[in-house]
Amino acid sequence: MKKLFGRLLILGALAGGVVALRGYARKSAAASDVAQITFDDGSMHSFASDTPQGEELADIARKLVETGV
Repeated sequence: MKKLFGRLLILGALAGGVVALRGYARKSAAASDVAQITFDDGSMHSFASDTPQGEELADIARKLVETGV
């Protein structure tokens, strides 16, 4: 009975680790794009790509990088 409990504990820990790693990988991939605007006075504003403004600016920035500007 103790062997079975030990094996189930190890199996559960491994499964939990896999789920945690998958969640971490999804979160880090989702928030990878950030658009930053720097104004003439030196102030800066950042937009994450998961916001409507950030998504639009990230698309524009991607197009500029693709064209080599």
